[in-house]
Amino acid sequence: MIPAIIIPAFNPDHRLPGYIRQLRHQGDYRIIVVDDGSVLRSKPIFESIRDIDGCIVLVHKRNMGKGAALKTAFRHVLGNCREVSHIVTADADGQHAVEDVVSVVKETGKSACGLVFGVRDFIHPEIPARSLFGNRLTSHLFRILFGRRLHDTQTGLRGIPRKELKWLMTIRGDRYDYEMNTLIHAVRENVDIREVGIRTIYLDRNASSHYRPLVDSARIFLKIISGYFSGSSLYVNPSERQIAEEV
Repeated sequence: MIPAIIIPAFNPDHRLPGYIRQLRHQGDYRIIVVDDGSVLRSKPIFESIRDIDGCIVLVHKRNMGKGAALKTAFRHVLGNCREVSHIVTADADGQHAVEDVVSVVKETGKSACGLVFGVRDFIHPEIPARSLFGNRLTSHLFRILFGRRLHDTQTGLRGIPRKELKWLMTIRGDRYDYEMNTLIHAVRENVDIREVGIRTIYLDRNASSHYRPLVDSARIFLKIISGYFSGSSLYVNPSERQIAEEV
């Protein structure tokens, strides 16, 4: 059984293939990249990734959002990758150091249940104001409503054993709100969450990130509040809550 690393990508820059090669050099990892409707000029980047041994590129014909891209990759793993025991999601913008991805891979492999979060240190002086504000506010609101203190509620570096993928497929959300919805479900249903400290990296002041501070933060805050008052709002179909709870 081997791990897979999932990377959703929308108009990535030229550094992504090199980053993936570094990951491949760390071990026998499957790398699954989702081209989330990128523009034509990004196609050579994805062609370079396809040429890397152990890599596969899944394609959305139009931009559908990070949540949709993650679920496309999860569906692929469940249907086509029986050898994959656990997965780690990482961002395409270079924010996650290779050694930190490896640390989360190893920690996730220690248990067949629960989630692993790679958490950043928000005391770092180079953190862009938009990231600092958004993370502090959501973490504070999350703790008030759900009584659980998490150091990084918006981390994209997450470890997930194969057993947890089924309920993740039932969670509503196609964009950045999806990750918050999965977190709310995990806390409400007492899914174990382990945290691993990681480096804080923002290349070019996070210029390549597609996170929209106002729009995406508002969407996430609303999801936290709606998830608190109505657990059924987390699911693609409210009847699927039973499916998620039985996994």
